[in-house]
Amino acid sequence: MSLDLLSLTDCLTQANISERNSHQKLAENQLKEWERQPGFHQLLQTVYTDLSLPLQTRWLAIISFKNGVERYWRASKVNAISKEEKSAIRQHLFDLIDEPNKQLAIQNAQAISRVCRFDFPQEWPTMLDDIERILQQSLVENNNVKIHNMLIILNQVIKNLAMAKIGRTRPALQSKAPIITPLIIKIYTNFFNEWIENLDFGIVEIGYLSLKVMRRLITEVYDSPQQSPELTEFLSLSVRHFELLITGYEKYSPNDILEKYIKCYAKIYNLIVKSNPTSLVLLPCSKEILFLLLKIIQEKAQTVYNNDGDNDADGVWEFLAIKSLLIFKNLINFLFKKGAVLTLKSKSSKADVENAINLLTTQFFSEDLIKSLTDLLINYYIKLKPSDLESWANEPEEWANDEANQNFEFQIRQCAENFFQDLMVNFKDLLVPYVLNKVQNEMSNYNEVSVQNILVKDSVFSIFQLSANSIHEIIDFNDLCTRIFFPEALKNDMSEQRIIKRRVCLLINEWVGLSVITPATYQNIYNLLLNFLDPSNPISDTVVKLTAIQALKTIITDWDFKKDDFKPFIKDFTHHLLSLTTTMELTESKLFLLNTISDLIARTNPHISVNELDQLLNIVPKFWDDSNNSNELILKNSLLRILKNLVISLNTNTHTTWPIALPLIRVCCSPESEYHSLLSEDGYELWLAILQYYPASQRLDISNSLIQDLNDFYLHALMNQTEVLPLIIEIWRSYNILIPGLFIEDGTKEFVLGVFSTFAKYLPQMRDDALDILISYLEIALLENYNSAENFKKLLSLMMESRLLPTIIEMIMDDDQAHLTIAKLLLVLARIAYFMPGDLIEVFRYLFPGDSETSAALKKCITVWYARMDATVGNPRNRKIHVLGLTALLKTGNPVFFEDLSALVSLWISSLEEVNESANSGDCETYHSNYLYEFQFNDDLTVKENGEYVRFQELFKTRDPVHNLLIKQFINSTLNEVEQSIGQQTWAQLVSQLDHNLVENFQYFLRLPTNS
Repeated sequence: MSLDLLSLTDCLTQANISERNSHQKLAENQLKEWERQPGFHQLLQTVYTDLSLPLQTRWLAIISFKNGVERYWRASKVNAISKEEKSAIRQHLFDLIDEPNKQLAIQNAQAISRVCRFDFPQEWPTMLDDIERILQQSLVENNNVKIHNMLIILNQVIKNLAMAKIGRTRPALQSKAPIITPLIIKIYTNFFNEWIENLDFGIVEIGYLSLKVMRRLITEVYDSPQQSPELTEFLSLSVRHFELLITGYEKYSPNDILEKYIKCYAKIYNLIVKSNPTSLVLLPCSKEILFLLLKIIQEKAQTVYNNDGDNDADGVWEFLAIKSLLIFKNLINFLFKKGAVLTLKSKSSKADVENAINLLTTQFFSEDLIKSLTDLLINYYIKLKPSDLESWANEPEEWANDEANQNFEFQIRQCAENFFQDLMVNFKDLLVPYVLNKVQNEMSNYNEVSVQNILVKDSVFSIFQLSANSIHEIIDFNDLCTRIFFPEALKNDMSEQRIIKRRVCLLINEWVGLSVITPATYQNIYNLLLNFLDPSNPISDTVVKLTAIQALKTIITDWDFKKDDFKPFIKDFTHHLLSLTTTMELTESKLFLLNTISDLIARTNPHISVNELDQLLNIVPKFWDDSNNSNELILKNSLLRILKNLVISLNTNTHTTWPIALPLIRVCCSPESEYHSLLSEDGYELWLAILQYYPASQRLDISNSLIQDLNDFYLHALMNQTEVLPLIIEIWRSYNILIPGLFIEDGTKEFVLGVFSTFAKYLPQMRDDALDILISYLEIALLENYNSAENFKKLLSLMMESRLLPTIIEMIMDDDQAHLTIAKLLLVLARIAYFMPGDLIEVFRYLFPGDSETSAALKKCITVWYARMDATVGNPRNRKIHVLGLTALLKTGNPVFFEDLSALVSLWISSLEEVNESANSGDCETYHSNYLYEFQFNDDLTVKENGEYVRFQELFKTRDPVHNLLIKQFINSTLNEVEQSIGQQTWAQLVSQLDHNLVENFQYFLRLPTNS
């Protein structure tokens, strides 16, 4: 079908019918084909600007046009719209400004703004001039529809252009803004005055749109609005209008548009402060703005407190209170950080900053005001509202979860709490004694049992909680707990005492981590939390229990958690946690409990008993089966973490988890599993834990499901889960430790080649954490085969055929490679060189064919090796590995290794000088550290080593020459072998070329007795 206006109109009509049919599908396909043809978007514009066509047809046309602009307007796009067609489109962009349909007008505005984003200022430098001209003309015509639509367009245009932070767009927009600003102010003033005088709500939206455009200009275009006379005059006018609407709120028949008006003023002031507090403070009307906002939060405090969320009219006051507190918060931070909160974009001169600070300190933030604000927060904004208590009673779980996840920029109580913290931090000297007096002395005024008194106590305790960081070094928290907080929390006079119980839990939660709580107080805290979790406690409801669990979780995950002190309480807390898992209904609550259980298992290892661990293990199958709906799938992640921590804590008893855990590895890690994308990462961690904690006393049967999992899932994981590559490589290493020799069997060759090839592909871009694990695996694999030359050659063959070893050598020879990376890679060469130095030479001959090429490559490799030994390899263990490898290379007789013999002799001297090895084994205490593989709980002597680490230590103890070969003895034997190989005369000639003092030092250290 050929593209013309009639065909396009018919096609749009067919594509837009309500019932799906074959004609509609054909029409949609035709539109997709046409969108790449010249003239299509110009015709779309013709369709949607034709008011005589059906609305639905025009709607689809403008949506298609808008999307087409996004896809094809840039010249670099395939099938881009031509320059000629773009020019024609721009000429008719404002043809639809008399569109009566508001939704269509908004779509048109969005389409125009996208064109402006691409073409302003290069292709369309007069864009703002054109808009100003059309707006002026619309005003002359007194055409409110055109004015309304042009303001919508202008708002979208400024919104899009202001997002450009680099390039010419922003400077061009700022240079043109003064053209349009006076006209927008004029429109705003005229329409606002007309609305106020006549209460004509038919025109109120035009005034609001002009105010919205001014908001964008002031906060997104002008960098320093306080320096523009037009803007300062407008902002002064806005304050008067803002106050007029607030004081006459009921008079002007509250409705949506009036609320938008009022909110827009507050947004302007808030955005100015967020961008640059100096701009607001230095406005001539700044005092009027600040004192008006203060008046709002003072006079409307009771209204906000009583607002239950159902009354939209009261909701506007809550919005204004939040914005007011946020403005004061930003000003306080600016005041005490002396302008340091300003971004580079919003930097003000030092004089402006000092002037603004002076104005705030002398004319606004007085001591009386700070105390007044504190009392206001305590009595209204921080205090729990009647609506809170109602939600608590009706939906306790939901309310508790909401409280834990509220954003302070949108909820008044959370905003007030956040604001108070800033007050306390910045007015510490004034507020600390004020707050302490309330907690220590004024509480007795509220001892009479009543809901109101409980709410006031809760509010006062709240500010003490929020003051933790400011006062923890000044007061004795443990004493206050004993005298005030714990006795209050244990009262059961009336059901509302649960409010104080919850608050004390939150208070504990806040103070944990400040290193002020004594062991004795912790014991009391544990007993208190157990009291709250006790089902027989009639006052402790779901909210109290969840908050107690929150405090418990914070304690056990704290860096300074003392698990020995917690040991007597593990059984009871485990019992209560298990009980609570059966009572919670919401996914968030279940998830929180399961995460806490996971933390409890991890943080109390090894004190949590096998009996408790078995009880916790038993909840996994039921929860797993009950969490199959889409809303609760996230619980499976927590269950997998619980299983992983159970495996770790059970250690030698880990076999009890296998019936549950092993099948779940297949469920989570199989690419065909429906849960793979959600659970694979946690599945891999569980898989690794099972391998690491496989008992040292047991051997893994080759028919075990773990072997099948390796064959079925590992290569897919390695190739597709690169974001957790260290974890995936760890799994491979664990298999190698658990089943030595598995990866050099003939039956696994193709599989291992696939894995090694992938390692080789990743190696050049591999992160340090993944590289460390890979190098440690290669070290282990090479050591495991030190007892069999045949198996060692098989391993080398696999490394060569997969290009893993060639890649390692290429990286070592790369001049741009990081020195630390080279040092790590050289460990692999050292391990090979020690056991089969001749084979390493053959590798170089294969990679660099030709005698001269091989010699040059070996020479460069040895030069790099010595350079890294000087600068990068510091720890004695690794130095010995390198020295053994470099020394063993002398056995090959290759002349390259004798060219810089002095460097090797210097290494021998430093090694003999640094370490005094045992005469019996060659071992030394310093050799038992700096492994690339360390036990997870090395720093915690209470945790028993897992099966993998036992196997690892046994391997290094029996196979690693670092621990069972005297370096002095090895050097001597190697030198004797070399002397016999190349002849005494040649050897004597080489030694004669060395520095005399160097040779004497070396001979001195060789004669020294070893440590018995």
